[in-house]
Amino acid sequence: MSDIETDGVINPGHYFELLDRTHIASSYVQMALGEHPVLAKHSELMALYESVVDGLEELYQAVGQHDTTWK
Repeated sequence: MSDIETDGVINPGHYFELLDRTHIASSYVQMALGEHPVLAKHSELMALYESVVDGLEELYQAVGQHDTTWK
């Protein structure tokens, strides 16, 4: 269980950590799945893949709006 789950306290570093983890997740999904030939063959699967990547990128941007450590 993480510190967030046990004590509920969020510090500014948690936002940067979530940004980093979201970026890593998006990069990994793109690296591992993006060039897969099955996606190229089936447009409905490609659409789902793109939805996943878009969702992670949207999450990254949304978390960035909450991160005040750079302001």
